[in-house]
Amino acid sequence: MIRGLYSSADGLLVQAARTDVIAGNLAGASVPGFRRDVLSVTAFGRALEYTAGGAAAGVPNGVLLEASTELDLRPGSMRRTGAECDVALEGPGYFCVQTAAGEAYTRGGAFRLDASHQLVTAAGDAVVGQAGPIRIDGADIAFRENGDVVVDGTRVDRLKLVDFPAGVPMRKLGRGLLGADPASARPHDPAKVRVREGYLEGANVDAISEMVGMISALRAFEASQRALQANDQTLEKAINEIGRV
Repeated sequence: MIRGLYSSADGLLVQAARTDVIAGNLAGASVPGFRRDVLSVTAFGRALEYTAGGAAAGVPNGVLLEASTELDLRPGSMRRTGAECDVALEGPGYFCVQTAAGEAYTRGGAFRLDASHQLVTAAGDAVVGQAGPIRIDGADIAFRENGDVVVDGTRVDRLKLVDFPAGVPMRKLGRGLLGADPASARPHDPAKVRVREGYLEGANVDAISEMVGMISALRAFEASQRALQANDQTLEKAINEIGRV
């Protein structure tokens, strides 16, 4: 019976985590280059720990599920904006951005010029080229398919584009930026990547699917809640009535 309480608690915790993940995905649905989170639920690791260590392992009887999130790195849909500083990547890879904490990576190419004529992200982080942060001194800006930055007809730099081997862990830094070990970065493959001027890559979030998932999570949460209440009532009767028989 106690195991039933913990199993119901498992359901509540997992569905609460699922709701949080979906809410975060919906919040980032309008951010260019945003990458959705996917909830992963596992039981083997904690079950093995419990079996091997028992009470000493600190795992309550019955509560054996672990919820974690993974990044969905699939590309989002591309839309034309016509803005001269909007760029998108067609193919694998990331733009490099210089932040206060070091180099970061993004698929969101909603760039602009700041007061010092530097090319920056919407949050003000410097966009990095082959020669460092890109400075624009001129009126006519263009981006070629190979990443060249052309100002008033003259090539001034080339966007620094990198890719990462499969399995390299990436983490969210906020503002549409991703973090990874810079030592794992490798130059992009020019044959597979094309820079598209006047386009933006959207978030890889399907709002309708996320809303369906949210409703499903809420219904599952309610079911676990009712199961918990039923177990609690049964336990209450066992304590208060069986002893009198």
